[in-house]
Amino acid sequence: MNAQKTGGLIAAIRKEQNRTQQDLANELGVSNAAISKWERGIGFPDVSLVEPLAISLGITIAELFKGERIDDSIDNEYESLLADVVKVSVNEISKKKKITNWIIAITVAVLYLLISVISHRWEITWIIWIVYCFYRIFTEYIYKKY
Repeated sequence: MNAQKTGGLIAAIRKEQNRTQQDLANELGVSNAAISKWERGIGFPDVSLVEPLAISLGITIAELFKGERIDDSIDNEYESLLADVVKVSVNEISKKKKITNWIIAITVAVLYLLISVISHRWEITWIIWIVYCFYRIFTEYIYKKY
């Protein structure tokens, strides 16, 4: 992927559609500064935005990745494969964020517990953290089960 080519394609199609950066940003739920960065080739959209961006611009994911219009019709299986790769990437990022949040929550709960044990002052805060952790475990287990 070439950031300059992809950015140029995003800018060209957006202008063809007579849309401003702010219009596209509002549709995707990002800032117009993010759109500007993409169009200048400074960065790529977040993987979670690839499919919505392609749909918004009326192009395929393959065209977005390549940074140019593809005259040949893209094989539906190829486009479906790219969409699946994007979805898997988004799911993996989501899982990593959940794990990080869990580690933080449990660490804080353990710290509160240790501080309470060492200082012999039992604060309600650590109990709230522990209850919250168990609540999250329970609700995620129930949602996964059904």
